Amino acid sequence: MKLYICFCFIFSFFLNSCAQQKFEKPPKHDKNKLIDKLPQKLSYYFNSSELKKNVDSLFCLNANDKCNIIDGKTTLYSYYQTSGNDNPKLVPYNFAEGEFLEGRYQGIWKYYDKNGKVIKKEKWDNGKLVYRKEYK
Repeated sequence: MKLYICFCFIFSFFLNSCAQQKFEKPPKHDKNKLIDKLPQKLSYYFNSSELKKNVDSLFCLNANDKCNIIDGKTTLYSYYQTSGNDNPKLVPYNFAEGEFLEGRYQGIWKYYDKNGKVIKKEKWDNGKLVYRKEYK
């Protein structure tokens, strides 16, 4: 009998502790809404001569006679000509790296020489130059 009362007491204590726990599933996210909220920024890699300004002084990329405003990380490349050979070649190199925010310079921009060494850094805030540092 004592064993039965003890067992009932333990069993009721166990049921009481289980009843107070709440198991809730996290809310399900609608995948379409999540994708729409993500910014549609791209990474660009193009020649520095392809960089143009439109009438609003925003940088854009001409494609199919339309000016597409640049928004995202950008790497500009340029060419240098090899010398000393009978057949000089144009060799591409990274000219600058940085980010555009809706067609304006944003953040830190790094400029490189043909050997890949940083020659200049600039900090921009929404198209306005904050500071410039040049290296030798």
